[in-house]
Amino acid sequence: MLKRYCILLTLAIILFTHVPAFSSAGGKDSVFLEGSLLYNLELFEVYCPYELLACDDCLYLFDSDRSCYQLDKRSREITAVFTLSEYLKTPVKIDEEKVYALIMEPPVVLHYTLKSGQSHQTCLPKECAYKGFALYSRDLFLIADDSEYVYRLINKEGEVVRNGYLRTELSDDTVSCIEYDAANDLLVIVSPRYIDMIETDTALLKTRLPLEHCLDVSICENNIYALCPGSPENSKDQSNHSCIYVFDLEGNALKTYILDTTIRRFCITEEEGVLYGLTLEKELPIVKFELD
Repeated sequence: MLKRYCILLTLAIILFTHVPAFSSAGGKDSVFLEGSLLYNLELFEVYCPYELLACDDCLYLFDSDRSCYQLDKRSREITAVFTLSEYLKTPVKIDEEKVYALIMEPPVVLHYTLKSGQSHQTCLPKECAYKGFALYSRDLFLIADDSEYVYRLINKEGEVVRNGYLRTELSDDTVSCIEYDAANDLLVIVSPRYIDMIETDTALLKTRLPLEHCLDVSICENNIYALCPGSPENSKDQSNHSCIYVFDLEGNALKTYILDTTIRRFCITEEEGVLYGLTLEKELPIVKFELD
């Protein structure tokens, strides 16, 4: 329990002491959103949850103790709990049938089938330094790399199918997250000082957004949502909020959602017009925000 609160305290300090340098979106249609409690995770004995993903009618909550909770969005009940072998606080993705986890040592992508509970692994080339990954398709992965290329396309046999986007500058920046949208063939890689939007078909950098300290990102049909700590500069109280900057697929700022709660991870179901956020409160709840 003490370890859990120490982790939370560290995360809270990081969130409350950083305000994004990019604020042009704040000048366009800033909207304040009040959240409603969806789950009180203290009741579920979840150990330090760190990732929240949406898929169909369920939310999937991953914790740092190798467990995943399947949560029904309507009934607000836990419908399944499972454990991923050799899984410990690594980047995760999900589709309708499987959970995928990138494990750094040794470098593999773990495939966990939800219905059967069976799993297998895709071994990745050891000469690469992996920072994150996204699903390109069920059998192909976009892997953020630390070589001369920003990312690589790797198949389920662990072979490099294509190198994408040649790195133009050396950087020690860590990748916060990486997301891919197949409908728009758009890859988004989040670094501490900026967000890169890349067209994977041409492997060219489409746009670079100078957005600092972005924690999480989500690509929807027409928009990109980026989570940052604090509020826009014109807000009086920056410490108790998080903000979601909304951009179009060309990188143009559209609006800013100022949340009444500090969150560190989020997912969006655009068809429902709902944002789900994972907070830093003592009970570690999931909050629901209705988007306008």
